[in-house]
Amino acid sequence: MPIDPQEKSRTWNSQPTKRLTLHEDLVARLTEMIQEGELPPGSRMPEIQLCEHFGVSRTPLREALKVLAADGWLVWKANHGARVSEVDVGEVAEVFELLGGIERLIGQLMIERMVPSEHLEMQAMHLELARRHAAEDRVGYFKINQEIHRRMSALTRNRSLQDTYEALSKKVYRARTMANYGHERWDQSLVEHTDFMDALRRHDQAELMERLDAHNKATCEAVISALSDLRAAQAGQKRLRPSAKF
Repeated sequence: MPIDPQEKSRTWNSQPTKRLTLHEDLVARLTEMIQEGELPPGSRMPEIQLCEHFGVSRTPLREALKVLAADGWLVWKANHGARVSEVDVGEVAEVFELLGGIERLIGQLMIERMVPSEHLEMQAMHLELARRHAAEDRVGYFKINQEIHRRMSALTRNRSLQDTYEALSKKVYRARTMANYGHERWDQSLVEHTDFMDALRRHDQAELMERLDAHNKATCEAVISALSDLRAAQAGQKRLRPSAKF
């Protein structure tokens, strides 16, 4: 695909703020409830209580539930409605394996197709990531981390690659949010980002590909380990899980 050298890059935070619709707001709030454990894996989605909690009718709520089901957060069971889906550790590992190959391709194509202004953009994003780490802002760090990887896939100028990367990332997004990394892994993540950003700055294609693949593997190992620990802890609990707080 020919690259226009005059193409202007967008910066990661230059997009105008978009006001969420009721439907989008419900999706965001329900997703947060699942991530925070208020709606634990395997639990039924109590539609009546949720409608009362959010002050909405069942129509917009069910539309939001359909989106969550499409993204893998929920599963529909005949005559039982929607339930929060369980995380399949084996599937998570398989998806990360696929992402590793895509990350290498992203590194290859970025070096070939980026324009100078986009290199500056990526460095600015990395500085923001480091700032969030220094401030111990885990939520902000995770958000910028995701923005960096999405932007990198966009810089390949390959729409099919972007769509595939986004679809696979959604499959492991929930697992990544459930994994409560220790500070050591968080520190190492920043080191890995610094390393592949340095390779990008030096236009070292081979090293960038290797660094991105290594970062993906390290993330996979951390997620699988954290999920395994979480599952073991849940299995060892002798008391009943508290009911959802809404």
